[in-house]
Amino acid sequence: MRHLFMTLLASLMIAGASHAFAAGPKAGRDSLAFAGAHDQNTPVLLTPASRPVPFRGADGRVHIDYELQVTNARAVPVKLVSLEVLDAASGKVLATVSGAEVAATFSLLGGATGDSVGAAQAGFFWIDVVLEPGQAIPKVLSHRVVTSGPEVKLTAAVKTAGEGSVQTTQTGGNVSVSTRPAPLIGPPLEGTGWVAFNGCCKDIPHRRAGIPVNGVLYVSQRFAIDWIKIDANSQQSNGDSNKNENWPTYGQKAIAVADAKVVSVLDGLPERVPNALPPDTNMQNVTGNHVILDLGRGYYGFYAHLQPGSLKVRVGDRVKRGQVLALLGNSGNTTAPHLHFHVSDGMGPLSSQGVPYVIDSFIARGVATDATEQGKVVWAPLPQQQAIQRATMPMNGYVVDFPPLK
Repeated sequence: MRHLFMTLLASLMIAGASHAFAAGPKAGRDSLAFAGAHDQNTPVLLTPASRPVPFRGADGRVHIDYELQVTNARAVPVKLVSLEVLDAASGKVLATVSGAEVAATFSLLGGATGDSVGAAQAGFFWIDVVLEPGQAIPKVLSHRVVTSGPEVKLTAAVKTAGEGSVQTTQTGGNVSVSTRPAPLIGPPLEGTGWVAFNGCCKDIPHRRAGIPVNGVLYVSQRFAIDWIKIDANSQQSNGDSNKNENWPTYGQKAIAVADAKVVSVLDGLPERVPNALPPDTNMQNVTGNHVILDLGRGYYGFYAHLQPGSLKVRVGDRVKRGQVLALLGNSGNTTAPHLHFHVSDGMGPLSSQGVPYVIDSFIARGVATDATEQGKVVWAPLPQQQAIQRATMPMNGYVVDFPPLK
């Protein structure tokens, strides 16, 4: 009798279970409606490195620039096939990287570019989402990454890519887009003929200058520009380019971009000889002589490579917008006289994160099409309707005029 009772109980439990399945979704067993049904054993981890701040470029488009860290969680190499940046709400594709562009957009920690991530290695996609005028700014971005590597049996979403390997498509790395506007500042210089070298937003040295400092990876120069002045003949230098004084940039005035407080100065570092990087660069002299301004609201303006002995401010000084801070020079880690300027979220020249900014007013004359460290800058004029710029960031290669000092 006891055996019969247990048998009847088991039958009732099975019947109850069958009844429970029948009461579920209409699709029954064909619908993956249980916890974990859509989980994947993904080859890489996707982690946004920062919360991006949209800004309007002088090209008339809105840019959203940030890094997506990709970590290979496996003990075998993984090939990156493609990346799509999505509006997480609508699923609309906002940017695509595939083919040869993958190697041009991705780099490993340490800087090596390529489309493969070794076992337990990590790297970054350096992302520039470009939105056309009038296009809505997404609230959240997501990423669809396709990888190829040795077959892993635990993933339901793999498609055969060839003998011994599979392609895996995974979506994730969601990041909220900041609603805080990019800081609005004045120009850091005055006068005509300024070329924005190494500016935003693609595979430019500043954009990828991730440096580990104090145990944290910082990209303080994410939106930095190296400003070099050209003369009426579009020359960067005249005569012997190994002499700083033969560069029109040398001795120009660096000015405050806002009413601000001086929080750091460095003076007394020697000028470098142009056309060659110095051999003795370290963390303490890389910036050359510099001035850092506290712009308020957690933003800092950084001016580097200034002339020794030309600094006109001290720590604690309050400065007004347009006030002369120093003269442009060629100190620090540099190959020619120029002003390196960027805005960041902290005082540290290298130990802070670079943030985008927009300049309230300037004239965009053209875009450089060919430029070298010395000699002539070849540039193409912009249409007249694009000349007057309000609250935009000068893009890489732009030739601009700033208002004269009053």
